[in-house]
Amino acid sequence: MLRRSPSSSWARSLTVHFFKFFPQPREYKRTQRRILQKSNDGRYGQVGWKEFHHTRKEILNEFERAKGYNVSRPVRVQHGNAGEAALRKWLSAYLPRKYGVTSGFVIPDVMAIEYQLDHFDLLIYDQINSPILWSDGDYDQSEQGKRRGIPAKYVRAAFEIKATLTSESARTAIAQLSKFNELASYLPVDFSCGTIFFDLDTALISNQSILPNLLPPTPIMGYWGGLILHCALNEEMAGLFEITDLPANREEMTRLTIAIAKNIDEIKVYRDKHGNVCIAEQGAGVIAFDGRDRQWHFSKEYGPVIYGERFGLTLNWSHNSFARFALDLLSRLDGMPLKKDRKYMFGQIFDTL
Repeated sequence: MLRRSPSSSWARSLTVHFFKFFPQPREYKRTQRRILQKSNDGRYGQVGWKEFHHTRKEILNEFERAKGYNVSRPVRVQHGNAGEAALRKWLSAYLPRKYGVTSGFVIPDVMAIEYQLDHFDLLIYDQINSPILWSDGDYDQSEQGKRRGIPAKYVRAAFEIKATLTSESARTAIAQLSKFNELASYLPVDFSCGTIFFDLDTALISNQSILPNLLPPTPIMGYWGGLILHCALNEEMAGLFEITDLPANREEMTRLTIAIAKNIDEIKVYRDKHGNVCIAEQGAGVIAFDGRDRQWHFSKEYGPVIYGERFGLTLNWSHNSFARFALDLLSRLDGMPLKKDRKYMFGQIFDTL
């Protein structure tokens, strides 16, 4: 049972999401220990959760390594390029082989004498059916550093990648993604796009002006939100932000003025003496998973909700956000709606309450 603290004043009240893994076979209890992997730091999960965790660490390590090299260089862009390449390398290995990953240009099938091509940091495309119209880059660049021209009808997803989440970087990313509206009639109907930020500086966690910049003034084709890979408040958590519909009752659109991020290990989510899950902090919540072991498993989360003229945005920090991003990307590429009973649920990370 889930309960909130009666002493708390709530604008976001209680956030609980319920998911099911799979149908529950009766004989499952005999194999449960092989399905869930536990650690010594209060986290555990399904088989694969440690691999998701290490993958995120490897991407961040590559970014930080290049960032260190930049200290003595007059133009400090190498860490951004290295980070983009690390993300493209991971996705190239992670996604099914029918998808290609590159940076480059989206080419519409139109007649034009003069035209301007916009570069996008990360494109996911149908590499089985798509021609590569051109590929450019220095001769010593790796495959992950090359830029390719991909026909629009084969582009399935795109991401703009920035080093740090700030008001300026958010505006720049959204402005770039808005260019897909001009290509909307040439893109697949299930095209999706988002933004990825490597870091949120702890000095900015109280800056309430940042998140509104992730809400575009007009809808962008396929835009759903994005990912923040790191915040030094907790080295193990990531932030997943998603566009959401406005509530039917506009009186519920009360904006909660809380920190953009908080150490997920310190938020007040706990079990009382009766075993009930209690949420006793503004902006806190849990994701509850109904496992094959006929038990509930929980991932703690924290973050604000903001509202614009057309839609809202939720930001959720948790140990599980990177895994959710990776698995939800598979569903989006499949053109599947993100339902509670999701197709891809392996590698989930849970918190011991």
